[in-house]
Amino acid sequence: MTKKKYSTIIYSGAWLLLIAVLAISMGFVNNSRKKAKCTGLSIRIDSEEGNYFVNEDDVRSFIYDKVGDPIGQSLEGINLESLEAYLTDLNAVRNAEVYSDLKGRIKVEVEQRIPIARVYFKDGRSVYMDDKGELMPLSSKYTARVIVINGSVPFYYLNEEDTDNVNPEWMELYSFVNVIREDAFLLAQFEQIYINDQKEFELTPRVGKHGILFGKSENVDKKFNKLKLFYKEGISKVDWNKYKKIDLRFNDQVVCVKR
Repeated sequence: MTKKKYSTIIYSGAWLLLIAVLAISMGFVNNSRKKAKCTGLSIRIDSEEGNYFVNEDDVRSFIYDKVGDPIGQSLEGINLESLEAYLTDLNAVRNAEVYSDLKGRIKVEVEQRIPIARVYFKDGRSVYMDDKGELMPLSSKYTARVIVINGSVPFYYLNEEDTDNVNPEWMELYSFVNVIREDAFLLAQFEQIYINDQKEFELTPRVGKHGILFGKSENVDKKFNKLKLFYKEGISKVDWNKYKKIDLRFNDQVVCVKR
């Protein structure tokens, strides 16, 4: 046997031995973890967006309802995947992760859904629109301070039977809200979007008694740029309350209607 072949055999043998040791060690660790008991419950709620629909007490109570007090129970007997699925099904939860660490603690991380508008339908229902454009039920424990949408609001689905396709008019509204939401000036400026019978957007500012007739959701950036310029160089030099309506529907001009 040559020296090169002998070295290769030793090298291969060392790798096989290492793999065997790792397999035995992993089996030992998994066995130990199965027999381990829960030593604690750690809960983290993502509230970076300033929403408080869910708190630690809510999650703790929810877990206790499902499995009782987990502390002292065998980790093997607690179905962490089921807990994760249950939490994700909660209306205000976007995502949940439930796992155990090497010290036997169950760790829960919850990401909340983010409402971007409160919608009032003509049939009397009221819901949130979330940051994915989906319907989000209201909460009895927390009210988000978001822009209000009312008037001839399009329904989420085209009809009750066709729940696979979201209404394009709803998605158009969602895109319009996002334009406002992503601009700090516009977000601070407006408190309401009203949709009239002609499907035109009318905006209500937080300051002043004038309304803004935006029109259809076309040339959105161009219209908002006109409005910003008007606020900066026009209306800032006169009394805000002199105007009843500001009309943005016409090309390259802002039409003001006095009281």
